[in-house]
Amino acid sequence: MSATILPPPAAVERLLIWHQGALGDLLLAGPALAALSRHYAGARITALGRPERWGLYSRSLPLDDRWDSGEARWVHLFSEGDVPPAIRERLARFQLALVFSPHPQTILPARLHQAGIPAVHWLPSFPQTGVETVAALQARHLAALGLDSVPGPFKLEVGLDQDEELPELPGPGPWLAVAPGSGHLRKNWPLAHYYEVSRALGWEYGLHTVWLAGPAEGDMLPYLGALAKAQGQVLLANRPLDRLARVLSRCRLYIGNDSGLTHLAAAVGEPDVLALFGPTDPRVWAPLGPRVRTLRAPCSQAPGAVGRTITCPETACLSALSPETVLAAAAQVLPAPDKHGR
Repeated sequence: MSATILPPPAAVERLLIWHQGALGDLLLAGPALAALSRHYAGARITALGRPERWGLYSRSLPLDDRWDSGEARWVHLFSEGDVPPAIRERLARFQLALVFSPHPQTILPARLHQAGIPAVHWLPSFPQTGVETVAALQARHLAALGLDSVPGPFKLEVGLDQDEELPELPGPGPWLAVAPGSGHLRKNWPLAHYYEVSRALGWEYGLHTVWLAGPAEGDMLPYLGALAKAQGQVLLANRPLDRLARVLSRCRLYIGNDSGLTHLAAAVGEPDVLALFGPTDPRVWAPLGPRVRTLRAPCSQAPGAVGRTITCPETACLSALSPETVLAAAAQVLPAPDKHGR
């Protein structure tokens, strides 16, 4: 393995970054990725992970390539024995590799070094214990490697002109984006509460609702489709992430659970974000951004999660977060409605 200090910028022309985590984890790494890009300002970056997720950084980082970590070829980096020549040839262009993963006890960094990359370093993708934010944790590890990083928000560039129309949003708005799902059912605020809040915000502030749903919300789609149609609202299901980023950049307000889409809404930097938390700890997982507000109800059992594992068998904390509380938070960031309720 390499020394404990990162190589100097002049020694790195090509940088490999391995991060195959969930969407929210990758976006939480934004400050660390930006710090690496600034430090190695002359280097080109190849991302190894989920190409669609990494594509969100295509306008914010000097990305040359996005390689799919799910391809069978990479299995050789997780087993013993000689690294195949084809892998060695593919990796020979890099002078430095950064591996983001939950645990340092993995064979991957050693195998990347064995494949011919001179300097390989591990960075935690999220904390296993404690209440340190992901950004602060990664900044601390980068500092130990000799690179100063400010654990603040990172803004994604979406490449959308101010006057460019989006076919996904019929009309000028103002738009309210609602993402009622997440990667875990016990992180979801009740759907009935989302309906109540979106209806009230439409009536009081004239907000037009766009519902956002991904693969994890398949069971919700029949209900959401009927609801959106009956209310004259928009439903965007399973749309490419780069398109969703553009949609979110045109929204006035976003409401969602502890999910990847909530992190995406915060990263584009345009809507005010109301992030609704239950069993997971917002001190660790809350998205960063000056327009982000985290809401949760008091709960004696909170947080009900250890690392990424939710240990709480119920969702009482989320059920106790009332629509009135969310509406009050929305009122603090929205302009006051006129006398006609608009």
